[in-house]
Amino acid sequence: MRIPFRVLAPLPLLALALPSAAHAEAPPAAEAAEQSGTTAWGNEIFDIAPDDTIEYGVLDNGLRYAILRNETPKDSVVIRFGFDVGWVDEEDEELGLAHFIEHMAFNGSTNIPEGEMIKLLEREGLAFGADTNASTGFEDTIYRLDLPRNDSELLDTALMLMRETASELTIAEDAVDRERGVIQSETRTRNNYSIRRLKDYLRFVAPDTRYAARFRADGTVENIDAAPAQTLRDLYRRYYRPDNAAIVIVGDIDPASVREKLVAVFADWQAPETDIERVDGGSIDLDRTSAATNFVDPDVEHIVVIDRFTPYDERKSRRSDFRHAILSSLGRAMVNRRIERIANGADAPIISGGISAGDFFKLYDQETMTVQAKEGEWEAALALGEQEWRRAIEYGFTESELAEQIANFTRGYRTRAEQQDTRRSASLAGGILSTAKSGRLFVTPQTSWEIFQEVTAGLTPEEVTDVFREDYSLGTPFVHVSTKQPIEGGDTAILAALASSQAVALAPPEAGQTAEFAYKDFGTPGTVVSDETVEDLGFRQLRFANNVRLNLKTTDFEQGRVRFNIRIGSGLLSIPEEAIASGLFISTALDNGGLGQHSYDELRQIMAGRDVSNGLTTQGDQFRVAGATTMADLPLQMELTAAYLTDPGFREEALTRWEALLPPFLARADATPQAVAQFELPQVITDNNPRFGIPSKDKLEAVTLGQVRSSTASQFASSPIEISIVGEIDEEQVIEEVARTFGALPERALTLQPFTAERQAVFTVRSDAVTLYHEGAEDQALAQVYWPTTDDDDAQEEATMRVLATVMRLQLLEEIRENLGASYSPGANSSMSDTYDGFGSFSASVVIAPDDAETVFDAIDEIAGGLREAPVETDLLDRARRPMLESLAKSRRENGYWLGLLSESQLRADRLDRYRDYETRLRNVTPEMLKEAAAKYLREDSALRIRIVHSSLAPGQ
Repeated sequence: MRIPFRVLAPLPLLALALPSAAHAEAPPAAEAAEQSGTTAWGNEIFDIAPDDTIEYGVLDNGLRYAILRNETPKDSVVIRFGFDVGWVDEEDEELGLAHFIEHMAFNGSTNIPEGEMIKLLEREGLAFGADTNASTGFEDTIYRLDLPRNDSELLDTALMLMRETASELTIAEDAVDRERGVIQSETRTRNNYSIRRLKDYLRFVAPDTRYAARFRADGTVENIDAAPAQTLRDLYRRYYRPDNAAIVIVGDIDPASVREKLVAVFADWQAPETDIERVDGGSIDLDRTSAATNFVDPDVEHIVVIDRFTPYDERKSRRSDFRHAILSSLGRAMVNRRIERIANGADAPIISGGISAGDFFKLYDQETMTVQAKEGEWEAALALGEQEWRRAIEYGFTESELAEQIANFTRGYRTRAEQQDTRRSASLAGGILSTAKSGRLFVTPQTSWEIFQEVTAGLTPEEVTDVFREDYSLGTPFVHVSTKQPIEGGDTAILAALASSQAVALAPPEAGQTAEFAYKDFGTPGTVVSDETVEDLGFRQLRFANNVRLNLKTTDFEQGRVRFNIRIGSGLLSIPEEAIASGLFISTALDNGGLGQHSYDELRQIMAGRDVSNGLTTQGDQFRVAGATTMADLPLQMELTAAYLTDPGFREEALTRWEALLPPFLARADATPQAVAQFELPQVITDNNPRFGIPSKDKLEAVTLGQVRSSTASQFASSPIEISIVGEIDEEQVIEEVARTFGALPERALTLQPFTAERQAVFTVRSDAVTLYHEGAEDQALAQVYWPTTDDDDAQEEATMRVLATVMRLQLLEEIRENLGASYSPGANSSMSDTYDGFGSFSASVVIAPDDAETVFDAIDEIAGGLREAPVETDLLDRARRPMLESLAKSRRENGYWLGLLSESQLRADRLDRYRDYETRLRNVTPEMLKEAAAKYLREDSALRIRIVHSSLAPGQ
């Protein structure tokens, strides 16, 4: 019920990323290099060394495995088990069944009865969804286990479960029938405008491929309801075989011991004698003339996509390919920077945009310009995208543009190399597994960094331009335009707009200049007047003479990484009700106004290559800046945030950006049941308290720069500030940097203002059922039950209610998902406020088909009644609590946990004990305490039933 962070974010662009710390593949082919060998998986080695810390192997049955010792996070292990089968491998009678098999992996096998796999894992401390999950895509199915401990017995259990998945699934008729409704619920949940748009897009650009034909294919829903279990079993046997699988194990392990276990478990898995018959993915007609189409949906953003296709150029892990990919990426980055600059202008027709490249499932190479237009301005957006693409081809790039992007890329490559030894196991495992299909090498960040430095030494704009022209040649364009209403003239009008743009003569780009950052001197550095150590938690608390607080904790969890949190004032509590929407404006658009002496665009240039975070966000009881940086960039981060606090720009660009983002944001308010829940429910359960949920349309549209300035002036000028910094830090240097920035500011208040009136909130007294309406898919609905609770002043009660919510979730999963097959992912939640006096809620939420509402409400009532009437079984409590305890133990090995602990340790010092004794409070919870809590709060007479259904079901429709 707090203001969400960046809820008005523009369309994310599908840009082709550079090699990352976790997935550092060496990119596409150019000149040939002599092959020097292969990995055990058969991946070719040329003139780039693979990461030699990874042990690759292949069992006699063809199963590929990779094992890597990695200690981040400590004492934990991750397993990724992948099969080369996905949607494209399904035949007509098998539509949707690759995904169906993934579900059946949790529904019974030779040695694990139906319904016991998840319970077994819960008893070991793994939460379903968070630590135990699976996914199916176009070409692969991946099973994931994140083990909270690295003990031998748990690893044995995990490998046994993966072995069961490999060949022992029973896929029983009755289990299949029960799961059909769960899958239909998942399908309904994901049937939103974005998915509908992607489906239409694929059918336009690649109509003769299985990728378009199989993605959310017509008939899938009907087939899931009708396919016999034997058809699933046939598909399972066809593709779940050792020579079609790879398993990756990464964590705080002894590789030799793990290898021995893996061989013992998987060696008897037999591969069929016949080879797999691979499907033909289809083709794209490269001789096709230019084409266009208009996708129409009332909720969709106005998006223009221009695609061009060329023959597939196979990519190898060679230095020449790496060089080519880096230069191509730099070119893309410079085009995208130009578009960003335009998007942030006062009269821009677009919200965001960018160019990207990749291969279309190894069938063809694809170059794409994606631009999100302001409402109704698709034509101007199309012209802008087309012309910026063409401008780069015709005129290339400037020295200043290249320097800015090399600085940004340098930061990324260097930082990943510096943090190489604390890469996270989950990311490593995912990256390694991906090379089983791609055939490329997994290389270390240090190797990538060294090659990057060689490539960019003395690099000229002309060299980048040559590669960009090669990769982004102006072939036949295909234009897909998404709008809320049909374009007059349809495809013909779109092609005419394209032709009109292509006829425009272009001027070369202007060379830019980079200014010097103006905010270096904040006055006389502050002096420390208090410096204490919290011994049991191992951190320092300091206070400067101006009352700015600083908390420091040195850790070694992330090599070279510094995480920070700057807490300022009282956030939404401090903003007058009539200006409440300015809180969301600050989170969304304030940084687009830049600073008093720098525009946003100037800041982007100045900060090139620096690891810093812009702007501020508004939360319920604080303004906040948080992020990750390095010790080298921490001084600049302190300067930048202090500048945002003391001299925010409030430029017109911020308001125009806000005004551009609002229409698509508001259009999504009723696009799905979940959106309606986000926008309307907080107001329903609080009787329209303006500090809950998202402000109304009229309030959002009424925001002015003057309103934002006046509503924040006193908070920015004098409210308390508490800064927390965690990681691999030089504590004395941190103190020095905070002293010369925040410590030099005028005196701040010593304590937070009470805002007593603003902290008042009450749960609605209404008891009649509430029905709300959405405008999305007609078969989507949401059933929710809310109960009033209270705030979190009683720490034990708060922990008890968290456990109670987890217990109810497990019961909802068993009854509504497994027994009734009525929903994909029912949930329960306890939210006891730390901001609003006496306010809290407990809720159950289930995505359903509209006709299932009463059945689901009855199930929730029965579960709540059972919790009130009798203590839960010890096993159920253990399955709920154990993952919570394991998650807590794991989080204590993470900087994020310690940053949260430190973030208010002085301004709200009374809450430190909640961290100290949280584990004890969880362990204290007994079945009797859960019964008492349920009897106190989950009363039948206080339950508020809420259903969100399609507007066609409204009375009179």
